[in-house]
Amino acid sequence: MSKEQHKTVISNRDELEKSYEARRPAYEEALSDLYGDIRSLLEAHGYTPTIKYRVKRFKNYFGKLKKICKGAKDDDAGLLTDVLGLRIICPFLEDLNIIEGLLAEHFPIVEMEKKREQHSFREFGYDSVHMLIKLKALSHEKPIPYTKNVCEIQLRTTLQDAWAEVEHELVYKSDIDLPNESIKRKLASLNATLTLSDLIFQEIRDYQKKLRHHGRKRRESIVETLQVRDKITFPQTTEWYPPTTMQVEPIPYSLASDLENIMISALNAHSHNDLETAIGLYDQLLEMDLGARVRAMVYNHRGMAYFSLGNFPQACMDFTKSIQHDGDSFRSFVNRGLVNRMLRKFDYSVEDYNRALDIDPSNHEGYFGRAQTFCEIQLLSRALEDCKKALELQPDFSPAHQLSELIHRGLFTVDKKSISATE
Repeated sequence: MSKEQHKTVISNRDELEKSYEARRPAYEEALSDLYGDIRSLLEAHGYTPTIKYRVKRFKNYFGKLKKICKGAKDDDAGLLTDVLGLRIICPFLEDLNIIEGLLAEHFPIVEMEKKREQHSFREFGYDSVHMLIKLKALSHEKPIPYTKNVCEIQLRTTLQDAWAEVEHELVYKSDIDLPNESIKRKLASLNATLTLSDLIFQEIRDYQKKLRHHGRKRRESIVETLQVRDKITFPQTTEWYPPTTMQVEPIPYSLASDLENIMISALNAHSHNDLETAIGLYDQLLEMDLGARVRAMVYNHRGMAYFSLGNFPQACMDFTKSIQHDGDSFRSFVNRGLVNRMLRKFDYSVEDYNRALDIDPSNHEGYFGRAQTFCEIQLLSRALEDCKKALELQPDFSPAHQLSELIHRGLFTVDKKSISATE
């Protein structure tokens, strides 16, 4: 834009305003579409920042053109790039870098400017990332005079935005220069404090993420520890024997919570057959705020402790509660199937094993447990079928081999007619 063109701009204000307002609706629509696209992109990646957007009012548009006129050179293009503006405000510095990358990846970036790089360490001024994004929606529209077909995107933290708003009022919009160096130093100090606060907030967030990461790893270790012994050891014959003792070592961790400490103590007590202590600790855990899956595991473990003490009714109740909290728990159905067999509720036992095998048809223990129940009710051929399926899945599973041998020896003395009639 030449100096002569600037003179024309100033002299034709009314005509320029009519042209501006006539094109404004198309610009508003394009900006709204861009906002929607950016919002969808960021939410798809888990970000929900504050987003503000606006079309510059004619008064401000014309005022900026007049400012350009004062210092214009003949070779100065003088085209405005901020008629459309969109500001993205995030809580943390880290978010700005990630969002900047997302925008650069998905939108045509014409220009990028980082305001913080323009200031020395002695200067005050707001930090912000400015990006110019080309607007495809306006490519076939006649543009507002003296503007580029772009939208200015500003990326700021919450504190950067607060500073920019105040600075805009005190410095940019004011026609009064700052009175003395003392006030300038105070403003610089305030800006430095806000910048430091942003850094501290980011450090706190990084620390929380580290704790969260370790906490997640810790919870995964707890779940793995629970799963180490989440079943009742199955008998090798139709007679029941107590489960074998299994050592569960605690996992040392300096940030372990009360819940995790109690969990480890309960598992250790259980593994050392200190069942009363284990049950008391499981009781404490069940009074806490647990997720459904972990609560189901605790009920399952307490049920095993009651089972080992010979309290089959209470064990059955705990396995049932475990199933209520996690209906896809193969192990709880298998354990309840065994308890129902011990309570001589054979129909219920078979139903439990059937449900367990529906959940996980590849688990040999479900077939073996059901085979034991079939033996109890003299459905020996069906028991043999289940032993065979268990061995197909786990060829070295010796309990199934032994049960098959017992059944075969028994078949020589059992009337085959009575077997088929029973079945």
